[in-house]
Amino acid sequence: MDIELCLVDSASGYYPKILALRQRILRAPLGLDLYAEDLSEERNQYIVTGLDRGEPVACLMIRILDGDTVKFRQMAVDETMQGQGIGATLLRYAENFCLLNEYRTIELHARATALGFYEKAGYRTEGEQFSEVGIPHFRMIKHLIA
Repeated sequence: MDIELCLVDSASGYYPKILALRQRILRAPLGLDLYAEDLSEERNQYIVTGLDRGEPVACLMIRILDGDTVKFRQMAVDETMQGQGIGATLLRYAENFCLLNEYRTIELHARATALGFYEKAGYRTEGEQFSEVGIPHFRMIKHLIA
């Protein structure tokens, strides 16, 4: 499988398909509707996108918090492509973006079911478990070294 990675934003023609992917993978299984959420902040975010034959099959949102810190949010990989290393590749690409732009701290809210994935990539849990979108999450941090 040959996935092309690129960085887009909400003005991209890919954005509606990225929304549909996030809805299908992250919200619909929880009985939630992404389209009912306030997505206006996404105009100021980057989206790492994995394309298969020109179609978005993976994404990861990057919100800039300050001059040193970003927050990764809403990583999604199409169900037919999970378990093939696409998520790890997306994460590395996003981390490279951070390094190139001198962001040194990454934070994220990981679903409890994804803790092992992020720990394997060097993220560490910070604080206690909390509920977000009705399911258990943990705040995780990674400090990048140039």
